[in-house]
Amino acid sequence: MMIKNGIVLRGGPAEKWCRFWNVSGMSLWPLILVSGLRFSERLVRHEMIHIRQQREMLVVPFYIWYVLEYLIRLPFYGKDAYYNISFEREAYSHDDLEYSDYLEQRKPYSWFKYLWLSSLDY
Repeated sequence: MMIKNGIVLRGGPAEKWCRFWNVSGMSLWPLILVSGLRFSERLVRHEMIHIRQQREMLVVPFYIWYVLEYLIRLPFYGKDAYYNISFEREAYSHDDLEYSDYLEQRKPYSWFKYLWLSSLDY
């Protein structure tokens, strides 16, 4: 299924990949892999935000930044380091129905403002 901000795949290999990583969904440019059991529009919106982030950072730098930021935040946040990555903060802040048109209004590099906020600030 082709959508404006990625290609959503459910079931089959996408299901296996999500199960392997123990996630509901993930974005691997240009694919959005979603577990069929946990599929939701909110999850797809969340992953679409990541697709946009990946595109504006030219994909590979996104993954490098993501891992480095996770490693930097790990000593401060422990198991919650994932939720405090700026990319995740932006996606979780705008993935619900209230923000269904977020991607149309989103400015490039919007995740950058989440670098300096803790998860308690938004």
